[in-house]
Amino acid sequence: MSTWQFQTRQFLLPKSGYQLSECEDAIGINTEACRFAIADGATEAFDAQSWAQRLAQSWVQIERAALAPAEFRAWVAEQGQSLHDSWNGLRLSWYAEEKSRTGSFAAFVGVQLDLEIGAPSWTAIAMGDACLIHCRNEAILKALPISQYQNFNATPLLVSSNPVIQEAALQHIVIASGAIESGDVLLLLSDATAAWYLMLAEQDDRARSRFDLLLEQLQDCELARLFESERLSGRIKDDDIAVIRIAIDRQ
Repeated sequence: MSTWQFQTRQFLLPKSGYQLSECEDAIGINTEACRFAIADGATEAFDAQSWAQRLAQSWVQIERAALAPAEFRAWVAEQGQSLHDSWNGLRLSWYAEEKSRTGSFAAFVGVQLDLEIGAPSWTAIAMGDACLIHCRNEAILKALPISQYQNFNATPLLVSSNPVIQEAALQHIVIASGAIESGDVLLLLSDATAAWYLMLAEQDDRARSRFDLLLEQLQDCELARLFESERLSGRIKDDDIAVIRIAIDRQ
């Protein structure tokens, strides 16, 4: 029997002026399987919200986590075909028809915890600019697939639903793992929040501690106010926000 336990928190916030139903970031959580994911749909892509939701929610539910390149490619191909099949019969404008031929795109990060062994660990797979950040005693041990806020840009390589585009892009999958100690925190963050969080960590900014505390205490209204203030100041991009916090302790 495992002597480890974890506590999860999640937070989703749309762009300023948008409804939550319009958010193109998606969260997937399967506590029984100890599996978590975030996908960030590309706004300019066709049906990006559906693609992000499909990726995040399907990955955490499959029988075995797709954590190897070949498994991940096969899973993405299956999900892409299902998404494109769902468009059959839709009446689209010529512009939407053209966009649908290109397919949909999303950043993705997923993590699998292994807490049933003496030395617990996590394994993550990521593509694009949604990130996993592993924290211990407030220090960042690892961040992937991007580790410095200066390296975020407007053209990340994303997971595509289009089989022609998929193969070349999927050469850039990042897979990593790490050891877990009691008190560790794993954060899954969509791109704007990941860049902001890494910036705060580098600058030792107090807003990082406030974010961590509000998230831990499920203070969603205060979190929303924090992000609106940060957006107004220009310190964070006005983009959809998706966050999963996993706090791990020994029982």
